[in-house]
Amino acid sequence: MKKTLPYFAIIGIAAFAGNMINIGLSYGMHWLSLEPIAFMESFKVDFPLLLGPTTVTLMPGFIATLWLYFLHKDNKPARRYWLFAFAGLMLVNIQTVVYHLPMNLDFMALSYTAEEATSKLQGWIIFHWIRVVVAIVSGVFAIKAFQLSNNN
Repeated sequence: MKKTLPYFAIIGIAAFAGNMINIGLSYGMHWLSLEPIAFMESFKVDFPLLLGPTTVTLMPGFIATLWLYFLHKDNKPARRYWLFAFAGLMLVNIQTVVYHLPMNLDFMALSYTAEEATSKLQGWIIFHWIRVVVAIVSGVFAIKAFQLSNNN
């Protein structure tokens, strides 16, 4: 388990980061090209479709990094990097729940005026790219932890 689980963690984090990059480069650019009300109507259809792939790509890395943190009790340097990788993914989740999810629900409910929707979407996109950067940094920490796991 200790030998294969790091592969699940690293591949899972990479898949999640790739999924998030895809959302930013495809959906994000598409949403920015729409009129605000048309965007919110489109978002109502798009968002539920994005939940499945995001969950499926997030969970393996999220669970594996936490599990590896507990498995490496005797290797403190590797354990610290597994903790950093997990903390990054946790930070992404917190940002999603606190910032993105309420806004997503308001977009779907057409709760914003056109001006508010434009402003909110621009902020959503900026903070989305912050999530992507944090996910990539989590992947770097996972790779570093894997290297230290193999050295000891």
